[in-house]
Amino acid sequence: FCMLANHEIPTNVVYEDDKIFCFYDAEPQAPVHVLLVPKKHITGLDDVKEEDQALLGYMMFKIHEIAAQLGLENG
Repeated sequence: FCMLANHEIPTNVVYEDDKIFCFYDAEPQAPVHVLLVPKKHITGLDDVKEEDQALLGYMMFKIHEIAAQLGLENG
């Protein structure tokens, strides 16, 4: 995901800012399937630090906005 967020691999971007990167899944499992990742490298949830709380909260907040932008409901 880091290479996608750093634009080293081309992808279809849905949303991007200085903290997060959202893009369409290359192998979608639903009619609309996007992935949202932090730009900060976090290997997995086991590696989340206390300092990452604000970033993860920000991601949860932005999901609603991105879903609305895509015309999604209840998802």
